Amino acid sequence: MHKSLQYIFMIIGYLLIALFLLIVTSDAQMQQLHTFLSIYYVYMLEVNFFLLIMAFILNYKYIKEIFVEIGKKSFLVLILISIAGVFTTSFIAPRVHRIYYDEDIYNNIGQCISDHRRVVVCNEGYYESNELKVIAEGYNKQPPGYPYLTSVVFRIFGTNELYIFILNNLIFGLAVIVIFLISFFLFKNVYAALIASLSYALIPINLHWFNTCAAEPSTAFFASMVMLASLIYLRNKKAVNLFFLTSSLAFFFNFRPECFLMVFVIGCLFLLKDVEIFKKKELYFFGVLLFLLSTGILIHLFSVRGQSWGATGTKFSLDYFFRNFFTNSIFYFRNKEFPLLFTIFAITGLFFYGNKSFIREKIIVLIWFLAFWGVFLFFYAGSYQFGQDVRFSILSYVPISIFIGLGVNFIISLLEDKIRAVKIIAVFLILFNFTWFLPFISAEGEEAWAARRDHKYTVEFAELLPDNSIVFTHNPNIFLLNKKSAIQSSSETYNPGTVERNLGRFKGGVYVHFNYWSNVEDPAQRMFTENIFNRYNYEMIKEYRYRNYKYGLYKIIGPK
Repeated sequence: MHKSLQYIFMIIGYLLIALFLLIVTSDAQMQQLHTFLSIYYVYMLEVNFFLLIMAFILNYKYIKEIFVEIGKKSFLVLILISIAGVFTTSFIAPRVHRIYYDEDIYNNIGQCISDHRRVVVCNEGYYESNELKVIAEGYNKQPPGYPYLTSVVFRIFGTNELYIFILNNLIFGLAVIVIFLISFFLFKNVYAALIASLSYALIPINLHWFNTCAAEPSTAFFASMVMLASLIYLRNKKAVNLFFLTSSLAFFFNFRPECFLMVFVIGCLFLLKDVEIFKKKELYFFGVLLFLLSTGILIHLFSVRGQSWGATGTKFSLDYFFRNFFTNSIFYFRNKEFPLLFTIFAITGLFFYGNKSFIREKIIVLIWFLAFWGVFLFFYAGSYQFGQDVRFSILSYVPISIFIGLGVNFIISLLEDKIRAVKIIAVFLILFNFTWFLPFISAEGEEAWAARRDHKYTVEFAELLPDNSIVFTHNPNIFLLNKKSAIQSSSETYNPGTVERNLGRFKGGVYVHFNYWSNVEDPAQRMFTENIFNRYNYEMIKEYRYRNYKYGLYKIIGPK
């Protein structure tokens, strides 16, 4: 094809996609847009994930070259670090939810994608012949990249929350390997890369959150995948490498809104390492594919742009900067959630490792850190000490770990002529320092204790429900994930008689769940359960009291 025709088709591609976005978003009611997205987004993610798998397979030989280059001994050590990381997060860190009730919502969206083929959260659903029937649904404000991953697991293995914990455990092991590859690609130092992987596997907050069902662990992993794909393309400059970068970057966009910052990071990488890349026409041809695969997230962000996200004022503002800057900086020096030893090593690596030939590489890693650390400084809930928002720090750990590896290697270079086995001593020091954090790692924590108890008891209550029954609850997600029919407690308030109508339909009975939201001081939340109790006779099936909270499961006998 003539070169000018290629560019014409490329421009037409960009224009057609832009026109599609304009048509979809112009004059569309939010409800209509969400209905469209709930279907369209599933298939965009499905195509994107399939292309990502194909791209990885096609680029495997380029990754394998690195493992051949480092040798079998180093490869074996890396695998052992990865396995140790998976073991530590799986069996030492508590296997609990840490952000309530978002993790249940993520899993329920994954369940709806798997069983219903729609990106929605189920507010009312029935199980018939072990099949989920979604009756009432809602569209969630968070991008569905992570729920899509859970849907793949549910499709293959069946709906079970345990599988998602295991998914994040395994992703942790893969992240350890990818970090090694990135560090080695940039600095060509096997020992520094191994220390980077080891330090990443020993960061306490990492170990906590990679044993949850939260979205941030997989977000950090796919950010690393994008960086790895970029370095592979930078090294080989093959179209197939760019295909890997395009598909991984497009998929990464769907995890969190700030994921678009990775475009800036990769742009700086190309600018500093090989500016001639911007002259390659293939970069802009693959840009059409990137634009197309990103239509789902672009429409999504447009559709939720007016939501408060829990903020009473502006979501992003300079007013939050100084408070968050102090808190999120001192976090790395407190020696509580993050080891001070790692901070010292990272600063040493940033300022002292290598010579002038590695300045650009260190600037790239620093930009990566500043992008995903700095974005939360302007966010109303961006403080690492704000509830469970310490999870946002996970996005900064990969570049920090790379600097830790460089810092340890620099110190060793100063001491190896004076101290024998200094490399082994350095590893022992890191492991010994890690033991100080084991009590913290193994602790569940006091945060969200009432919601945690609610989740624990809800799973137990789900086992008590007979077949062909339904439960009225504030949190249908948990019951649905345990394959029990559930409906929002608010249904009886907004549609009086809903409980009575279900009495004749469900032979196993109609139940009421007294949960966390039934205890809170907010009258609007409490009245949903109270209205059911005021209108119907009931009997207690199971009840718990913990501190000043009551949790219970009750069976409806009939109307009063």
